[in-house]
Amino acid sequence: MKVSAPRSLGLLLLLLATPAAAEHPLTVYSRAGAMLYLSDAQTAGGIGGGVGLRATFDERFFLQADVSYLMGVKNVAGLRLGAGLQRRGTYTPAVLLNLSTLVGDRLVFLTPQHPTPAGPALALGVSIAPLRFSHQGTQVSLLELGVGVGTDLPGTGVSWQLGLVEAGVSF
Repeated sequence: MKVSAPRSLGLLLLLLATPAAAEHPLTVYSRAGAMLYLSDAQTAGGIGGGVGLRATFDERFFLQADVSYLMGVKNVAGLRLGAGLQRRGTYTPAVLLNLSTLVGDRLVFLTPQHPTPAGPALALGVSIAPLRFSHQGTQVSLLELGVGVGTDLPGTGVSWQLGLVEAGVSF
């Protein structure tokens, strides 16, 4: 089953709007970092910042969605949906599974294997955030590293993500 990023974001927002969501803190966060997608058919990405929304369950599990504006290779929007696991307490390192896409301008390479331009750069990957901290509804992450795999049929692509700083407040 193929699920698009806007539909997935809608599903996340629907989950967050349920009555049970009132028991779980929501965090609005801003982030700065870089995303890059490389394949034989296209290159997209850059450096920039964005905003997101995170729902935490039982202080350990979370769902998040964010959007970023990136400049560099070309101007693109980076969309990420993620589900993760974090440590309880003040020091909250995390690992998460991400579905990410880069849409907008990109470098396209027309080859015999790819005679027409490829679609948006979609990738599934894993990220680790070893320097995350939470205290009284405030969250800060100083480093997040991620890698993923995408498909530009008939080949594959590699997605790289680097989060430099992320700060959020729960409500």
